[in-house]
Amino acid sequence: MYSPYGMWAQVPTEPRELAYHRLGFADPKHRWWKPLIEALIGGPIFVVLSILVAIPYMVYLFQSSGSANEMDFALQDLQNRAVEYPADFLMVFLSIVIMWPCLLIARICMGPKPWGLIHSVLGRIRWSWLALCVAISLVFYVIVPVTIELLAGGELAPEPHAHGNRLLLMLGLVLLVVPFQCYAEELVFRGYLMQTVGRWLKHPAWAIILPAPLFMLGHAYDFWGQASILVMGLAAGFMVWYTGGLEAGIAMHVVNNLYLMILGVLGMADPFAQGGTTWVDFVWAVGAEVLLVLVVMFAARKVGVSRTHTYRVEVR
Repeated sequence: MYSPYGMWAQVPTEPRELAYHRLGFADPKHRWWKPLIEALIGGPIFVVLSILVAIPYMVYLFQSSGSANEMDFALQDLQNRAVEYPADFLMVFLSIVIMWPCLLIARICMGPKPWGLIHSVLGRIRWSWLALCVAISLVFYVIVPVTIELLAGGELAPEPHAHGNRLLLMLGLVLLVVPFQCYAEELVFRGYLMQTVGRWLKHPAWAIILPAPLFMLGHAYDFWGQASILVMGLAAGFMVWYTGGLEAGIAMHVVNNLYLMILGVLGMADPFAQGGTTWVDFVWAVGAEVLLVLVVMFAARKVGVSRTHTYRVEVR
């Protein structure tokens, strides 16, 4: 603020309780247009890193393919190969993981600062709360489906695509890389986008609803599959707002993707199947996510998770 006496006056601030989607206001230097510059910084970095990730994979593919036709076929079949070959798996998942450093660099440049504001209202990951959310997600995404399958007379009969050391390597890579892939997606679709919308629109419904279709479009499934992804995005967004941080969304995302990818590596499911989803699958998915959200809300109240935090905000 410029003083009429020719000096820069200190900008007045006042304490204000901020929800997660409004944390952009916790940084007095943050402005409404800065999220747009974040995107302009992070976008080109993402393109460069994508090329750097693709180059070694293309070299590997060129060396391992006998002809240009075989190389072209391998690229078209990349996702199917990702449950069998480590290089293909890394290509698919690292191309998503790199969103993390892109956003980190953009936020270091433009704010809001500190970086921890993207994780929760307390400016950090709340690890004990994250662990509890993982446990809750395990019940809904692993224990319940496996139990239902067994009670229905199904069998857990692995038919892995890879064998021996390659199978162990694939399982190790899944456990190591998939959580970071999910974390990167949550940073962008729940962190950056929710806080960007919250910088412009006060009501949390906008911050919850508007990013969800973008999250859906980041996946390629049939109609009911896409509808399930949309509901998952809405559920994650609501939990992030309600609990004041990304932890619940990260937990749900990580447990779901780990379960599907482990099944894929073991030959028990196709995690990349783009068709075959029915309205019954959609109803089951919605029911599970509604129950998950309710349990997370109950747990958040029980353990006293901070939903908001007081920061000094510029008076305008």
